[in-house]
Amino acid sequence: MIFFRYLIHFFIFLSILPGLTACSLLQRHESSGYADAARMPAYYQLELERQAYKESFAREELGLGKGYNLSEPERVVLNKRLQLKKSEQNLTTDREKRQYYSYKPLMKNDDQRLYYLNLPSQEARERFVYQMGIAGNANEFTPDVADLIETNDIAVGMTEKAVLESWGDPDTVEVAGNDIYGNERWKYSKYVSSESGYRREVRYVYFENGVVSGWESF
Repeated sequence: MIFFRYLIHFFIFLSILPGLTACSLLQRHESSGYADAARMPAYYQLELERQAYKESFAREELGLGKGYNLSEPERVVLNKRLQLKKSEQNLTTDREKRQYYSYKPLMKNDDQRLYYLNLPSQEARERFVYQMGIAGNANEFTPDVADLIETNDIAVGMTEKAVLESWGDPDTVEVAGNDIYGNERWKYSKYVSSESGYRREVRYVYFENGVVSGWESF
């Protein structure tokens, strides 16, 4: 009786063995989406770090220091700034960038800037700045400088106004000699990405005759 019971179990095992073998040979196709599952956590981690960097940079621009929870009004202000950064990236032509970045400092707040960027055409934007009374008051940036401002970068030859637009207000300003000559050193403290995460970096920007002559980072 025991022998027959083991014999039945043996035949049952033989009947399901091909299915088990087939399952063990199955592989995820690259286009199925499952093949990338192992890499998804790293991707999400990188995206979270990018978002954290953008938020940290925006907080610095707005004077909202790190290390404390934002109030509801502060969170609204921060979200508007992040939305503005995203809208600025949608500017594609040199004309759009030149026009926007020349008028941006003259607009009072991010609400006005977002309203401007959401208008459907350049003509509508020109009417808007005319109605605000700032048309013709802007010193236009060149397309190259507008590109640098868009990516929060600087270059030798940029004016103080362009650096302010790209990096915001400096932590400190040191003047060499008479301030009429425009020889200054501006100090910035920024958080930058590194192999070990984000670290604080101190940057000094040097101006001669009111334009960038160089910079260094520590």
